[in-house]
Amino acid sequence: MQNLQKLLVQELVKVIHTMLLLLKRHPIIVDNVKIINYLKYITMKNIYIVLFFICSLLLSQNNVLLSIGDEDISVDEFMKTYYKNRLDTDTLSFAASLEEYLDLYVNFKLKVIDAEQAGLDTLPAFLRELEGYRRQLVKPYLTDSEISQQLLEEAYERLKYEVSVSHILIQSEGKDTVEAFRQISKIEARLKNGESFLKLAEEFSDDPSVKENGGNLGYFTALYMVYPFETAAYSNPVGSISKPVKTRFGYHILKVNDKRESRGEIKVAHIMIRVDNKKTEAVNLSKTKIFEIYDSLVSENGLNFAELAKNYSDDKKSGAKGGELDWFGTNKMVKKFEESAFSLDSIGMFSKPFQTDFGWHIVKLLDKKELPSFDQIQPSLKKKIERDSRSQKTRNVVINRLKDEWGFVENEKSKNIFYRIIDEDFFNGGDILNKIKGLGTIMFIFNESKSNTERYVYQKDFAEYLIAYRSRLSNNSDIELIVDQLYKTFKEQKILDIEMNNLEEKHDDFRLLINEYHDGILLFNLSEDKVWNKAIQDTVGLLNFYTKNNTNYMWSDRVSVKIYTAKDEKIKKRVLRYLNRFKDKDEELMVKINKDSSLNLSVEDGVFEKGDNSIVDDQLFSLNLSLLKKGDIIVSSDNNQIIVLVDILPASVKDLEDIKGIVISDYQSVLEKDWLKELRTQYPVNINMDLFNLAKNQNFVSNDSSFGDDVRLFNCEGFMSCFQLAGQIFGYSSDVYFGWNGQIYTTEIKPLDGNN
Repeated sequence: MQNLQKLLVQELVKVIHTMLLLLKRHPIIVDNVKIINYLKYITMKNIYIVLFFICSLLLSQNNVLLSIGDEDISVDEFMKTYYKNRLDTDTLSFAASLEEYLDLYVNFKLKVIDAEQAGLDTLPAFLRELEGYRRQLVKPYLTDSEISQQLLEEAYERLKYEVSVSHILIQSEGKDTVEAFRQISKIEARLKNGESFLKLAEEFSDDPSVKENGGNLGYFTALYMVYPFETAAYSNPVGSISKPVKTRFGYHILKVNDKRESRGEIKVAHIMIRVDNKKTEAVNLSKTKIFEIYDSLVSENGLNFAELAKNYSDDKKSGAKGGELDWFGTNKMVKKFEESAFSLDSIGMFSKPFQTDFGWHIVKLLDKKELPSFDQIQPSLKKKIERDSRSQKTRNVVINRLKDEWGFVENEKSKNIFYRIIDEDFFNGGDILNKIKGLGTIMFIFNESKSNTERYVYQKDFAEYLIAYRSRLSNNSDIELIVDQLYKTFKEQKILDIEMNNLEEKHDDFRLLINEYHDGILLFNLSEDKVWNKAIQDTVGLLNFYTKNNTNYMWSDRVSVKIYTAKDEKIKKRVLRYLNRFKDKDEELMVKINKDSSLNLSVEDGVFEKGDNSIVDDQLFSLNLSLLKKGDIIVSSDNNQIIVLVDILPASVKDLEDIKGIVISDYQSVLEKDWLKELRTQYPVNINMDLFNLAKNQNFVSNDSSFGDDVRLFNCEGFMSCFQLAGQIFGYSSDVYFGWNGQIYTTEIKPLDGNN
């Protein structure tokens, strides 16, 4: 015991010594003089008490919120995930929302842990999928914010205008790029000598559409063409011919035909009648029908456009919405449709019938809008630029920065050997790895890398890269040019690779993001096996579930009806007279009534529950069905519709085949509940409720972006209260920041007690 006491005292002395040093550096926490005087007169008993208290405080630093099986989850990780996934529309109180999320989070983690225990995170398919997502997620970390802002502003300025361009394309893909450049250069020389652009385009351009458009691409705006092409179109004046421009498609020469202010976007509705060009009679009928619809529109001043679109348009998707289409701008629709739509001057105006390859159309202008302000469009514009080739413009800036960060040193002469060994034998499949013994010379070094595997890049690595690239090369090319270009690409990729491979260590937010994708993929794969596919494939289990719960899948009273919609009251009376005389002769009725116009009468039949069809609801379900019988005719007094009651179908159980999707979904829910019960038995869940209540009771408010993403705000009266809360929840560390009274602090120093 005495030896133990001695050891404890020695450890306490070390702690006190460290505390004194810290107190000199950080006088904000306590009064140094009081502490020093107090420590001078401390007794052995006091030492044990203080030591016990310090040990208690050390234990209190544990910020594990919950344990699932062998895995611990910190409150910091949980809160970050909560705030990231909480919806702005969440109407629950903070405490209620947090409690609800805790249960969801535990279920989520249970499934992920089970997937890891099953080894799903080691499967090649999983690793490939995660790597695919990772390569997308790293992009923001490999861009330069200043260049990105310049690209945003440039794109916005270009969006203010539309340019009309013709081009000549010489493809380089699959060809010798040098030969392609020579060919485009010859065309450029002939253009300078005054030859016709149209003639040369038709003779030499590899663009398949040149036969129809003579190389004229029409009007377009920013983010429509590849970036180098767009830049040439916007940077050359109207009437001029550009120098050759290289894109991934090959080499282009552009002629700028015109430039105009952006027409913005418009929203239109249309009525379309398809044309069967194989049958002359069908062609004539389509034309007759569209002009009858147009005459009806004219008579009603276009107010019945939505109704006519719904009843007659062959574009059923838009017809259900009154013919309404999504917003569109220049070059988004076929030319004839676009020209007709943009020619409408005022909202509500509709066009005369016109024909495209899709059929006959009438277009009505519903709304128009100009280019939004920069602030309004910036978020969506940024996403488009990130997906666009122009984002590569930041590559050189980023690579130069990474060279400095990773201590990049290059042996420039090391590539010279490849000028000699890239020969005809190489292009015929020869192994250059055996031409020079070992190829062990270092090409470049990353001095700041902790991994020897990443630190050194050898000639052998570049040789393997060349072999992998060989099939895309031509032995007629300039060898030095090939080596220089591929070495540059190889070097830059290695620089980016070392950064990408270490992003989790450098950026905690990226680490958390990758973990989300990691867990999400595992959750999907395991749920697919345990729940989704199982519910579909387990036909016996599904049938048993349906049989046991079939009262949950009931039809209410239904009616089988025919709905006759007449053009006007006069037609309605004719139809009613006919129906009173004849039954089940709709085809004969349609021929007779629609003899003069196909718009006179339409017929719809179907089986409906209450709520399925507003007409049936108003005319039938508003009545006492028990007083009706088959064959009854119900005439609407409010509109030109007649309903014939074909049958009344009483409430009954729905057939499994009719509702299989719904039953499968319900069965999946049961399977998931049973699975979660098993998981909670297999992986015990322990929650630190004291820690959870600290967060739940709104002592922890939020991560406030005005201070920074890593700064937490607390509701507490004094500095020490906030200090202790931050330490208890997130740990005592120089990496833990909290905000109090407008200032930022860390929990680097742990207080002696809660009263100081």
